[in-house]
Amino acid sequence: MTAKDGNGLYYGWIIAIASGVILLVTNGMTLAGLNVFDKPLLEALSQASGETVSLAGLKTRDAITLAVSGLMAPLAGAAADRFGVRPLMVLGALLLSAGYFLYSTVDSLSDIYGIHVLFASALASCGLVVNVILVSRWFVKDRGLALGIALAGTSLGNGTLPPLNAALMAEIGWRSAFAWLSLLPLLLIPVILFVVRERPADLKSQQRAMAPGDRTPAAPVSFALSAAMRTTNFWVLALIAMFTFFAIIGTQAHLNLYMLGRGYSQMDAGLSYTVLFYLGLIGKITSGFLADRLGRKRVFTSTIAVMAGGAALLTLPSSEVLWAGLLMFGLGWGGLYTLLQLLAADYFGPLHLGKILGAITVLDTLGGGLGPPLIGAIRDSTGSYSQAFTLVTGLVLLALILSTRFRLPKTASRTTPA
Repeated sequence: MTAKDGNGLYYGWIIAIASGVILLVTNGMTLAGLNVFDKPLLEALSQASGETVSLAGLKTRDAITLAVSGLMAPLAGAAADRFGVRPLMVLGALLLSAGYFLYSTVDSLSDIYGIHVLFASALASCGLVVNVILVSRWFVKDRGLALGIALAGTSLGNGTLPPLNAALMAEIGWRSAFAWLSLLPLLLIPVILFVVRERPADLKSQQRAMAPGDRTPAAPVSFALSAAMRTTNFWVLALIAMFTFFAIIGTQAHLNLYMLGRGYSQMDAGLSYTVLFYLGLIGKITSGFLADRLGRKRVFTSTIAVMAGGAALLTLPSSEVLWAGLLMFGLGWGGLYTLLQLLAADYFGPLHLGKILGAITVLDTLGGGLGPPLIGAIRDSTGSYSQAFTLVTGLVLLALILSTRFRLPKTASRTTPA
């Protein structure tokens, strides 16, 4: 197998698409794809235990997934830097499949919490960090667009799987649906083994050199983790990730029940995920394309502003405004998601990127993990989501303020920090 260059198709684009497919399955199955099962799960668990299972108790599973995956991310990033991403990806696919099959047998919250430790391991092994490492190895020029294409898989999965899972559950019941869905991650293994390649050198490939006017850094500096953590930019990116992950993970975790509470049908509630995450898909690809041409920081700040506007609209009672808020929230989040990874890869360089992204992931998963149970607790105590979405809006506005503190490198030829 060879990778064409020049007038042919650069194999890096195949890598970006393959990463998108992997993220479609891993993120879609561990995040939004689960939420359509909330109502029957709460009913079944309450019946099995003889007492009412709280929403906050169920949503603690998401905190476990994100907290454990965040703690594992630095280890997974270091392993990917040293051993490559493919062994980790195969392991992650197997763990995700096992977790879904076990979901078909659950009778208690402790069963679910144990399964979500498996999900956390799957996300650490074949989720965001390893796929960003992989794509960044293949691209310098057009890295923004390539990462946007790969990360679009997260939105495609989170937008597609909820309505499909709802339809499957309606036909065969929730336990059988989990059992059949456990086969889906196994389909990733041929993609990982026969399509994914670790580096361009594996195919004797080289990306076309950049033109003088290109905005992508030509020679990224490689920071060690300790040096990266001494920079303002590291903490700006990490805190923005933490606040906005709280917002998106908390919102999507409760969107199904929020829509049902507003009088929408289960299918309409599933459709709300399609709107949210398909707009995220558009945001991820578009922001990567624009960042390569208009500049990173301008697009970075703009995406957070759009997300903040969407969050504010979600606090209002009008149905028309709700759908507009979902549109803006998803579009802004999708763009931000790409820019966070892109700015980290550009500024900190490729050599220790796995460790650095892993360290940032510790904080962003802390925020994401707090989102579902805290919003659930607010909903349980107040009887509505109004105060919870006000909190979400405030955190995104804080992220917008922080984004003005990010500083792009003056040149691409700085001395590598010690």
